[in-house]
Amino acid sequence: MKPKFRILSIDGGGLRGIIPLQVIKKIEKITNQPIHKTFDLIAGTSTGGLLTCALLLRDNSSCEANKRKYTLDQIEEIYLKKGKTIFPRYKHLRWLFVHIKKWIYPKYAGKNLEKVLREYFADYKINNCLKPIFITSFDISKNTHVFFTYREALLEYKKNPYLVDICRATSAAPTYFQTYTFFYPTEKIVCIDGGLIMNNPSMGAFFEVLGNTSFKLYQMGGDKIEIKDIAILSLGTGYTEKLCNSVYNRNWGRLQWIKKIIDIALGAPSIIIDEQLESTFREMGLRSNYLRLNVKIDEKYAEMDDSREEALNHYLEKASEITNDLNKIEKLKLFLENCGVKIPDY
Repeated sequence: MKPKFRILSIDGGGLRGIIPLQVIKKIEKITNQPIHKTFDLIAGTSTGGLLTCALLLRDNSSCEANKRKYTLDQIEEIYLKKGKTIFPRYKHLRWLFVHIKKWIYPKYAGKNLEKVLREYFADYKINNCLKPIFITSFDISKNTHVFFTYREALLEYKKNPYLVDICRATSAAPTYFQTYTFFYPTEKIVCIDGGLIMNNPSMGAFFEVLGNTSFKLYQMGGDKIEIKDIAILSLGTGYTEKLCNSVYNRNWGRLQWIKKIIDIALGAPSIIIDEQLESTFREMGLRSNYLRLNVKIDEKYAEMDDSREEALNHYLEKASEITNDLNKIEKLKLFLENCGVKIPDY
């Protein structure tokens, strides 16, 4: 098969980001190579943005060219070991205090998240990534989207921010963390979680490539990329099917709606984007150019900040419903082969 320009897209979802990470592990096992050698661009929102940076960060200390700094097991530790630092859990009176405080102030201290980000990303910038990235955020001071891209970082040095700033900006989820303010490229921006505008960043990445085909990174053999040349693997972070009871919610006010509105803002657009992309490729006779993998999770573990061991184990168990499902793995292999990825024989 003729090689495609391959995009890997990773949804937002807090600690549920460990779910798409298991799929990435499976892909590396299938292809017998690191993920950055399989895909040409990786896009992420919120936790997907953190994964994007971790998956593509170059190891400058290695004599081996194009080596990734962190193994997938090291990246997994962010969720399994650092989750309780980012999203601490409290008992008794302290829990009650936090529960009341979250209606007035952010639930968590952003400094804990920033500490973890600095531990992993230090003073690295976008141009330290092995492949192009596309990460989303939203500037509330100007009411406009912010897309952090490798393309802009190469074209303009002022648009080459630190990965710590990018990860903090894309994951500044309202009610969970404070907004994140920094200068980009020369003006102050006040960012909130990219999930509020594009929790599933696959459509954004799709148009990032199509809209900049004159850029060498988005060409194949010197030829401009067309829709038929693009293939997208979109990875979700789990979903639930909880419905609102119309009898009770018709009289809801702000306090009752605020949490549900955030859930809808994160979940509904992801479904729409999936349907639009699937329909676009199907109508063009390019069904094999698009694949979305996601899994249903138990409603009681749906909160993106659930750092309990039982919740993390639930996410791992649910991820195995993808990685151990022969039908899904065959679809994944077929997608990769149709994109021009060589799968070793075992």
